[in-house]
Amino acid sequence: MSMSRSLSEVSEKEIVGVSLDLVSAVRRNIGFLRTVNESLWLHDRPAIVEAIRRYDELWMPLVAEISVGSTPPMVLPPLDIEWVWFCHTLNPVNYGRYCESRFSKLIGKPTIFDEENEEYALNRCREIWMRRYPAEPFENEANSDSPILLVKSEDLLSEVLKQRTLSSKFLEPYMTDIMYLIAVRQRYKGFLYILPRVSDKCSRFVPACDILIMWLTHQVRLMRSVICFFKFLLGH
Repeated sequence: MSMSRSLSEVSEKEIVGVSLDLVSAVRRNIGFLRTVNESLWLHDRPAIVEAIRRYDELWMPLVAEISVGSTPPMVLPPLDIEWVWFCHTLNPVNYGRYCESRFSKLIGKPTIFDEENEEYALNRCREIWMRRYPAEPFENEANSDSPILLVKSEDLLSEVLKQRTLSSKFLEPYMTDIMYLIAVRQRYKGFLYILPRVSDKCSRFVPACDILIMWLTHQVRLMRSVICFFKFLLGH
């Protein structure tokens, strides 16, 4: 592929071998991050620690059990677990190793871009959860006065704490405008196109905010392909 080709000639399929409606995915992701930003209770340490416990001990075994084949089940966990899941998948290589070591397969995420599907997926998850864990509340009930439990995964706690201010980067209203995101998608294609060609210098790359949200969304939505892409960059 010639370096002189224009961005309009470079497709996502040529770059990463997958297709995804990145515009819709990013709009949904920004909405999710804004909800996290507004949920002040979720940033209290007891709530974070409890969210990590619920994610590791309850959610991941559950979703691994109901995941059959390559298509993720149409279920969506409660907000606290979804936030931990999001943070965990921001390091796709480590997430892939975690899934392989615990479940011998990669646990993917469902493609949910509209409110109707989101409500259905959340309600379905609630039904499955209540049958599987009748003694465990579906929502995180920890608060600032709750005792702080022992954290089994310090790495995951560190990742969640590190990302607590991430949502503040994407609060501007224009960032969910469709025409704006279409233009960003073109810039992102250029970013992916040049990244493998400067892999020895990629640690110095700091993407602009608009490219960053595309990059993060791509990581958490298409983990299998992104894991392969990262391994290629890292020479593994």
